[in-house]
Amino acid sequence: MPAPSSTAPRLLRRPQSAIGLLGRYGCLLVLGAFLLFTTMCSGLLGLSIFAGTPAEFTVATILALATAVPYGLVLLWIDRNEKEPWSLILIATLWGAATATFISGIFNDLFGMAAMSAIGDAAIAGQVTASFSAPFIEELTKGAAVMLLFFLFRKDFDNVLDGVLYGALVGLGFAWFENILYYVRAGEGGGMGEMVKLAWARGVVSGMGGSHAAYTGLTGLGFGLVRVLRRGVLRWTLIPLFWGLSMFAHFSWNTFVNLFVVSNSEALTLLVSLPVATAVLQGPFLFLLVMVVALVWRHENKVILTYLEGEPPDVVDDAQRRALVPARRRAVAGVGRFFRSGPFGWWRQRAVEEDLIRLAFTKWHLHRDREATWSPDEDAEVQGLRARIRRRRAAT
Repeated sequence: MPAPSSTAPRLLRRPQSAIGLLGRYGCLLVLGAFLLFTTMCSGLLGLSIFAGTPAEFTVATILALATAVPYGLVLLWIDRNEKEPWSLILIATLWGAATATFISGIFNDLFGMAAMSAIGDAAIAGQVTASFSAPFIEELTKGAAVMLLFFLFRKDFDNVLDGVLYGALVGLGFAWFENILYYVRAGEGGGMGEMVKLAWARGVVSGMGGSHAAYTGLTGLGFGLVRVLRRGVLRWTLIPLFWGLSMFAHFSWNTFVNLFVVSNSEALTLLVSLPVATAVLQGPFLFLLVMVVALVWRHENKVILTYLEGEPPDVVDDAQRRALVPARRRAVAGVGRFFRSGPFGWWRQRAVEEDLIRLAFTKWHLHRDREATWSPDEDAEVQGLRARIRRRRAAT
């Protein structure tokens, strides 16, 4: 009687050509060099401003961080299931703070000089620049980061929420550095009091809704939809549609915000007019993003429950699968585990949960990928995640 076959199942993954790999790493090399160059240029600009007005620059940086850090924590909290790599979070934020501000500053200055030369009135030329140059150039340079992440890091660009997150992080980095420049200018003209007033207007009142994070979040929404839909040529029209919507939202704020200032009272402007302007001009766009996030949360929960169902018991059983969603349930259980098992026990279980969620998303992408004709049991990444989960469970 012949012995049973012990041949291991074949493990497959999407093939990558040498030309494709060379092109990807070549793009990454050029991107890294460009990011480094623009970061150095923006850093030198910051150092020159600090050398001229050290007190104002220090206060401006603190004021900008006082709003940017909480907003950044909110964005990271929104990405509550399938977390993004810290390297890409840093790249997105740095691109906004250094690269996009550097390029936009050059083009906006050139446009402003041309407008001044043609119009001859500084106020009108400034408004024309704010209405037509800034929305187009700034959203173009910020959106370029989302586009590069979409094409170069597709594995970490899973769904709509990832697009919104990356776009918002780019915008937040841009707003942080731009706010520093505005606050310094206000301090030079009117002292610390003017800096605080401007920080209230730009950092708190307009904040996320009337700021660059929401604008570029709309661009990321378009890329995220294309990532999820996968099929059909027409889906690519969503990218210019939402990219254009980000420019329109930016244009609306820069062009019409002054129409809401109907009083000569500075207090009424800061406490009434600007909040009303934010609600009217930017509220609809922020509401759209909030609704998208809520829908994506529900979809992610469904993906986790559906694609972990039927997994081997030594990978995840039914009770453990249901304990993964919603995210607040994991968070509450994690707090209790931290006090029962200490930080190391909490960290080990958290790593298992992250791998399980990654496994669910990997199987979801495999199911939707028309070029992947093999089953999850034949997929190298799926089997690798299962093996890692088993090792982590054995170590606990």
